[in-house]
Amino acid sequence: MILGGVIAFLISSLRGRGTDDDGHPALEDLQRRLARIEEQAREQSEIFRLIPPLLHQMFTVPGRRGAAPLALGLVQQLFRPEQSAIFMARPAQRRLALAGGHGLPPSLVPGFELEYGQGRVGHVAEARAVMDEADFAAASPLLKSHLEATATPGLRADLLAPIENEGELIGVLCAGGLRTGRGHEKALVRMVADVTGVALAQITRLHATEEAANVDSLTGVYNKRHLQKRLEEELQKAQREGVPLSLLMLDIDHFKNYNDANGHLEGDEVLKKVGQVLKGSIREDDVAARYGGEEFVVLYAGASKELALRLAEGLRRAVESFAFPHRERQPLGALTISGGVASFPRDAGSGVDLIRAADQALYEAKASGRNRILAAGVT
Repeated sequence: MILGGVIAFLISSLRGRGTDDDGHPALEDLQRRLARIEEQAREQSEIFRLIPPLLHQMFTVPGRRGAAPLALGLVQQLFRPEQSAIFMARPAQRRLALAGGHGLPPSLVPGFELEYGQGRVGHVAEARAVMDEADFAAASPLLKSHLEATATPGLRADLLAPIENEGELIGVLCAGGLRTGRGHEKALVRMVADVTGVALAQITRLHATEEAANVDSLTGVYNKRHLQKRLEEELQKAQREGVPLSLLMLDIDHFKNYNDANGHLEGDEVLKKVGQVLKGSIREDDVAARYGGEEFVVLYAGASKELALRLAEGLRRAVESFAFPHRERQPLGALTISGGVASFPRDAGSGVDLIRAADQALYEAKASGRNRILAAGVT
């Protein structure tokens, strides 16, 4: 900025003395170059102003889903594109799933999938290369034909970069209809993709560490501490959004009898297998946890009491039909569970009261013969 002002002052002084402008073409050229340098400096200053808060936010978001909007936000600020999107990789299936975007048509919603090699996004995933419109224009006729034939309708992809970390493909970042041309778009989008890749990898590692701390080491389901945390979170969400929340408390029928007859090591194996049945029988957003001893809890997010009862009954049947060793020696001729279901806000207004209501229903289920699920509040 200062140099540009000095050059402008010199040119003005020369003109004021009646000097012919054409006599100083080098000076005029220098002023133009300095103007371009100053513009680039302003752009770089803006970029470096944006990066630190982005890094801080990316490395503090609670999950992978939170990082995608931040990456898209930076793309929007840098390029002001008509469209932007971020796809997350599913390497085992060689597919990419849309995680978020701006300006996309209604047909492109989160969860939309395409295959590696399909269209420009799929090609970048497969080639692992940053590409812009010039690169696609210079592609071979065969590749151009393939990309056009497999293009995603409504998606503009003029600038794309693979999101990677330590050689592993994490996703693809793309933008279309760029309204800000800086002359180094490929370098900038690579930078955004690299930062996003490192952040996502770090989030994944932290999540794995947290998961290990939240899981019961014997049964493989969540522990009581994590259950209590999730219960409070889901209660707040239920209150905020006006949706139901249900909880099943269960325990293994005549478990002491099983331990006494077969030994505690065999009893531990039963607890492990019950944990496996629980994990395999619940919905994706539900939470299964070991509450203590042979007691377990399942948190049914967004489920009414009626739905929770149906889900719990399916779980009861799954345990009853499982081929546990020595099950025929049990008093009921099988290894079974009993449970009680309570719902917010019908049966309780807090997490403690919800557990208490479900526990009371469990007690009634055991008192009335075991191997059954009862609803709270039913006499």
